Amino acid sequence: MIFEDRESAGRKLAEVLREKIRLENKPLILAIPRGGIPVAYALAKELRVPMSVVVVRKLGLPWNEEAGFGAVDPDGHTYLDEETVRYAGLDRETIRRIAEKELEELRKREEKFLPRGYPDVRGREVVVVDDGVATGYTAIAAAGFARKRGAKKVLVAVPVCPADASGRFGDSADEFVCFYPSDKPGFAVGMFYRDFHQLSDEETLSYLKRAEQEGLLEPGG
Repeated sequence: MIFEDRESAGRKLAEVLREKIRLENKPLILAIPRGGIPVAYALAKELRVPMSVVVVRKLGLPWNEEAGFGAVDPDGHTYLDEETVRYAGLDRETIRRIAEKELEELRKREEKFLPRGYPDVRGREVVVVDDGVATGYTAIAAAGFARKRGAKKVLVAVPVCPADASGRFGDSADEFVCFYPSDKPGFAVGMFYRDFHQLSDEETLSYLKRAEQEGLLEPGG
């Protein structure tokens, strides 16, 4: 299974979510930037459900930032892969320093992508969306944040994931939805996209502007 790009992946994912979302629960799509935003935009268009953004940051190992050992949410709460933490020999002070650094970057992205703040999710059905999950910790952090803010139900929805990914979300989300679970070795999200270019801030903001113009962007405040 290969998706053409993130928007086409969002349209495919909408096929699965259409029967799961209950409009009476005032659903809201929360996209993880940057890659989750085109997916969420396509979902919002297909399902006519409003979207917004949730900014979370991966926590990377000191010697290899691409290798994650957890994530931090907008409240500064960390979600850790304790097995990786133990294997890497990370102490709490090191984790704290890395989390503080990522929280600074998180705040900058909030200013850029959420100038009016987060929308109210209390009592609502929240769908956390990304372009895929590998370890899943950024999605776990986003789901945990929505739950803390009072969401009635939290779903995590992605176009592609490892075949064993669903078991990672039992404590953080009420449901995990993946259009294409893969058991391909050496899993990486980009393997399943023809176009998986890194979105610039300008391109990301253009999606949010289009969503706002089309009445699909939920205002914060």
